[in-house]
Amino acid sequence: MSYMSYPQRSTWLEFLGFPPGYGPWTYQLARLASAHIINGKTTTTGCISLQPSPDPDDRSQDRFVVLDWDGWSFSAVFDGHGGEETVDYVVQELPSLIHAALTKALADAGTTPLTPSTVSALLQSSIQDVDQALTDGVTRLFPDEATLTALTDEQIKSIINGPTNPNNLTILRCMRGTTALVSLVDPQKENLWVASLGDCQAVLGTKNSNGTWDATVLSVNHSGMNPAEVARIRNEHPNEPECVKFDRVLGAIAVTRAIGDHIFKLPVSYTRRVFMNCVPGFSISSKLEHLLPRNNSPPYLSALADVKHVALQPSTANTNTTESFLILCSDGLVDLYEHTNARKATLKEILTQWVHILGEYMDRRCAKVSDEADKDNAALVLLRHALMGGDMDNPDRLAQILTVEIPCRWMDDTTALVQTF
Repeated sequence: MSYMSYPQRSTWLEFLGFPPGYGPWTYQLARLASAHIINGKTTTTGCISLQPSPDPDDRSQDRFVVLDWDGWSFSAVFDGHGGEETVDYVVQELPSLIHAALTKALADAGTTPLTPSTVSALLQSSIQDVDQALTDGVTRLFPDEATLTALTDEQIKSIINGPTNPNNLTILRCMRGTTALVSLVDPQKENLWVASLGDCQAVLGTKNSNGTWDATVLSVNHSGMNPAEVARIRNEHPNEPECVKFDRVLGAIAVTRAIGDHIFKLPVSYTRRVFMNCVPGFSISSKLEHLLPRNNSPPYLSALADVKHVALQPSTANTNTTESFLILCSDGLVDLYEHTNARKATLKEILTQWVHILGEYMDRRCAKVSDEADKDNAALVLLRHALMGGDMDNPDRLAQILTVEIPCRWMDDTTALVQTF
């Protein structure tokens, strides 16, 4: 395999037909990534989401939500896969479920502050409830395997297919999937909760007493690359050596926890009789004939989120000083670093590097000495760093990416939120 080396800055723009002195053009990144800032009552959130492929079939399946509930700050990143139906359903349903559960918990507590464990439990249960609702949608149509046996394929198709048939969307939501990364901050900015399900990442940056920045990883990487997750699945499915294969569940899916993906949660007859008769069908890279024989004792994927609580540092009297910030992102941002260094950095190294980069950026901004083009959107700072190959001073690389349209999905959907308290 051969690789093309790009000309140096002095010649590569001329190679593309531009006269000397032009470029590099990096200002388009903010537009392409839909960069914007959301100001809440107690937090400010920089947002970006990027999928540069011009093919409509490659449009991003990432989603994010930033809401303010009477001073409670809710943020979430969702990384959909296999299609958009599940992630769009979760974006619609999960925030309202969490809000309702939080409102009830506050009413029940009265004047007593909520305990951290109470909020952690309602985040976990709300995420599980959304996934259970998807399961219930299928079992409402087909309560058990005996029901499926009694129906012909044509009868099943008539029940689930048709562009105006609501049952079609019910089935599609179970065939697709999404990860979930949710954060919640109380109105006093004293408590932070992060619930993670899948392989999105969350890291908290806090300034310590000597003025340097510390990184605290608040997400758990639920994937076949995590030995703890592999051990859990193997323990749940003894005598099934292929329950995890090639670092993937049943040799097919990278994440070990997700909402949806019921091909890994329901008996195999539901896939053979229902999902495989659905139109449109699956959009997965693994061949079903290889996957299905391994599906012997579902569920293999979990919808139980890991929740971490952090007591936030009290803010200083100087309102111009940022003492802490939270980064939430889909795995696409991490993946951009995969081939940039001679030694592949670990996930913790990448997340720690982000905190140091943004910590310095926040310090410069607070000191009013920053002249960066990204203005106040810290999420755009991270995206620029990743696209420039982990180098904050490589605008040529970024300009090449932005000015050469590649008609294919050459990078994963990438979404990031940076929230300052």
